[in-house]
Amino acid sequence: MKRLFLPIVDYFRTRRKVILKFIAPIICSGIFIGLSFLIPLQEDANIPQIFSDFINALISIVAIFISFSIAIISILVSADNPNIQRLREMQSKDGSMKELNGKPLTLFQVLLSNLAYNVFIEVLFLVVLIVYLLIKAVIPEVAIRYLIAFGVFGIVHILLILLETVVQMYHTFWQN
Repeated sequence: MKRLFLPIVDYFRTRRKVILKFIAPIICSGIFIGLSFLIPLQEDANIPQIFSDFINALISIVAIFISFSIAIISILVSADNPNIQRLREMQSKDGSMKELNGKPLTLFQVLLSNLAYNVFIEVLFLVVLIVYLLIKAVIPEVAIRYLIAFGVFGIVHILLILLETVVQMYHTFWQN
């Protein structure tokens, strides 16, 4: 069971200032909650239906992200070309990375760690969204805005980590 959470543990162990990756999602969630209290709803708004539609959309988006992330991992791990070989040999000079077990990370490890963390978070988020669908009938309407805010938090966090991975890939291949 301990090995199951290794991608998350290694991600946090190898990043400096990892808390900064949660600031934007928290701000977006807070803005959503604030606006949900400030902006009055239309009289004919069906909150449970809006919630259900939002969750269904998030499930579709996260499923696509999982497929995308796993495809990238498969390509990265199975490719055998000079670019991938350089990634495996070149140490990361990014100041936001820490050493793992006393050794500096390679660019390959940084990318793989980001992707593995993202897949893990995406799968956990997908499970949470499915639970939302199962319990939506018993959730009071007052709580729905907080569940949607958590959905906003989750999707913004996933998007930021995915964007960080793309930027790392860009810089890795641009600099080489």
